[in-house]
Order: sequence, then structure tokens, then C-alpha cells
Amino acid sequence: MQRLPVIGQTSTHSAFEAVQRAAIEAAGAALQIERWERRPHQLPEAIEELRGGDFAGALVVAPHKDRAAGLVNALSDDAKATGAVNVIIRDAAKLRGHNTDVDGLRAGLSALLPRVQASWPRAAVVLGAGGGARAAVAVLVGSGFQRIALFNRHLHRAEAVVTHFARITRHMELRARPWHETIMEAELSKAGLLVDASGLGAEDDASPVPAELLPEELFVLDLVLDRTSTLMRDAGERGGTVANGRASFLASSEATFRLLTGADPSEDVMRQALDAELGLPEEGAAVVGD
Repeated sequence: MQRLPVIGQTSTHSAFEAVQRAAIEAAGAALQIERWERRPHQLPEAIEELRGGDFAGALVVAPHKDRAAGLVNALSDDAKATGAVNVIIRDAAKLRGHNTDVDGLRAGLSALLPRVQASWPRAAVVLGAGGGARAAVAVLVGSGFQRIALFNRHLHRAEAVVTHFARITRHMELRARPWHETIMEAELSKAGLLVDASGLGAEDDASPVPAELLPEELFVLDLVLDRTSTLMRDAGERGGTVANGRASFLASSEATFRLLTGADPSEDVMRQALDAELGLPEEGAAVVGD
């Protein structure tokens, strides 16, 4: 039995942990999940401890994904692209960081946008500057988008993301934008896709974007897990095609399990565990529109 810490800073366990725990138990995998509450200054020591022989690696959750990328020996391509890590795999005394959030965003966008990628829009607005937003930018850049406007209430965080991606975005326009309704409206008018990775409104279901700013027939991916959000409803009323983050989350969770075990997980077990964690009946990703 190998130890698998979930390294984060939260008073409650995450859905990410709950779904992995269920899949591991169903598969009989020799992994024991444990929770490590660590503050940012404790992260280097925590990751150094993973080099011990009784660890398989670790799952990394907020707020440590960005910093963890600089504390391992090697990074997967997706982790390099995003500058963030949510899974660490131990190989002898060496640690390799991975980013399965990217797998999730790829799956979520593929389910939302037209089947033929050549028909995808080429301009997008992304809200947020954390791990989800970084994954979204990486997928959009790799999918041939030519313009991405990144909004965060703390502009310097959005600027840091833009700086990280500077080397691979010379062929297109990636800009950090101030969180101002006039600027947001202007950027949305040019965009065919909105990705909300901000987490705003998760508790009170308030939309981060006033309804009157949304153009018609907009594609919207809101990474909220448990419902059709106000943002999704507002966009849907304007003829938009919208989806929540369920498909993205499950795809990321499946990719994580494969890294940890080398085997495919039970998709049914993962879906049921997520439903139980959220207190919901089992359902697919909420998608509205043609």
C-alpha cells in the first residue's frame, strides 16, 4: 500500500479527492489517500517528503498548483504549458508533475463546441487566473484561437498568466484585461466563446457577467459542477450553447486515475461519487442549445 496525499489548504475535502477515493476503492488499487493541509510556506517541505519510498506521489489542489510546478524534477508537456501541477508521480526519488486539468478542459470544450474544430470560434474571453484558467488558455492556444482576453479581479494575476504563456503566444493575441464592464462588453462582442474559471458566484449563484453584456449565440463553458448557473441561463436565453464543468471534471479525474494506476477507472463509479459528493441525482453535463 502506497500513500497518496492530497496537498491543499482547505477546511473540507474536495470533490477531486472524493472521486479519486471512490475509484481507487472500486479498483482495489494499493493506494491510501490522506489529506495534508499545508500553507504556502509549508509546500516545499511537503513535496520533498514525497520522495520517500512509501509514497506514490500526490494530488495537488488550491492554492498550490502554480508553486508546485517549480518544486518537482520534471514536468509533463501540459504542466510545462500551464505552469501548474495537480498530480505528482514519484519515480524512485524523482518527482514528475502533471496537469490533468488540461485533459478536462479539452474534453469540456470538445463536448461544447462544434464537432469539426475548423468551425470553432477563434476569439475567446476567459475569466479567472487560477489552475482552471491556465488550463483553458493552454487548450485554446493549442486549438488555434487567435485572440484571448483574460479577466481577473486582481489584474496582476492575469498579467502573470499572460507572461507565462508569452513564448507560445507570439502568433496570436493574449491580453490581460481590467475587470471593468465596459471593457468586458467590448471583448465579449468580439468573442465566440466564454470560459468562466473564476469561481465567482459559486456560493450565491450570482453571475460574474451582467446579462446585458452577453452577446447572442455565445458558447459558454462555466466550470461550476453542480448546476446550471445564472451565467449559463442568461447565455442560453440569448441563444447561446452552454455547459457546466461536469464533463471537464470527470475527464480530468479519469486522466488522474490513469496516471496513478496505469489502468482505466470505472466511469460509472466516478460519476456516482461526484453525484454523492454534490448531493445530486446522477446526470450528464448540462448542455443547452444547438
